[in-house]
Amino acid sequence: MPKVRWGVLGCANFARKRTIPAMLETPNVELVGVASRSAAKAEAFRAEFGLARAYGSYEEMLADPAIEAVYIPLPNGLHGEWTIRAAERGKHVLCEKPFASSAAEAARVAEAVRRAGVHVMEGFMWRFHPQHLRAREVIESGLIGPVRLVRAAFTFPVERKGNVRLRADLAGGSVMDVGCYPISGARFYFADEPRRAYARGEIDPECGVDMRMSGMLEFAGGRALIDCAFDLPFRNDLEIVGEKATIRIPRAWLPDEEAGLVIDGHARRMPPSNQYVSEFAHLSRCVREGRPPRYGPDDAVRQMRAVDAVLRSMRTGAPEPVV
Repeated sequence: MPKVRWGVLGCANFARKRTIPAMLETPNVELVGVASRSAAKAEAFRAEFGLARAYGSYEEMLADPAIEAVYIPLPNGLHGEWTIRAAERGKHVLCEKPFASSAAEAARVAEAVRRAGVHVMEGFMWRFHPQHLRAREVIESGLIGPVRLVRAAFTFPVERKGNVRLRADLAGGSVMDVGCYPISGARFYFADEPRRAYARGEIDPECGVDMRMSGMLEFAGGRALIDCAFDLPFRNDLEIVGEKATIRIPRAWLPDEEAGLVIDGHARRMPPSNQYVSEFAHLSRCVREGRPPRYGPDDAVRQMRAVDAVLRSMRTGAPEPVV
């Protein structure tokens, strides 16, 4: 089956370190080029990775018929706009999380995607890692009993100077940037949508974004305790508590070469796996086979509804429905 011809919309450092190397490893991906608002920066990326093309604007890439799909690692506040623009030009899209700046914008993106008839997926790469697929199998087997509690965290300290994560006008903040992982993990392991959110956080007076959040999501079957931060040490763990046993995933979102689970106290190491490669391979297969991705725009809209409820609760100081 022919490879899907991809482009990268933006020269983010995250793309340089993680996703572009993964795309170059993915068997059914042909990475054609990278686009930037700066022609010089696009050319530097092109030369670094040995790509065929550099585009001096995002529009130039989207106008190129050689590009079938685009990966969007732009700042959060630009995700919705450029996903819509790409879809309207007939491009399939893997958009980094969060899918949009709000649930309302996510719904507009999903509608644009439906009209365009392209495949679009939100970039929660962890959902493709074998450790999470194995954890779901264990839950579905009944070994730990019904899930009653999920505890999940993602925290790390950020540099303040010139950091787009701290820009309110670009949908920055810890909840949008890393809190979305524990939220998505809770949805994944309860296999349901939360009904209410209750969250408290600390807003930085200088930049106006949340630096830290601790909260709870209420599901029909139990609760999730979630936290995220830009001013705490690195943590990326997850625990799933059933009525009979517990699963711990020590490196839930960014696993190393020794990724694995602790099931009812017994460690289970997983084989090495690049979750970014698996993510790009999945969407590329969907493009070639003409079938919807495992996690499409409707899932992304539901995710953003939960994120919105957490952010509202931080502002009001009260439980907020997920609507």
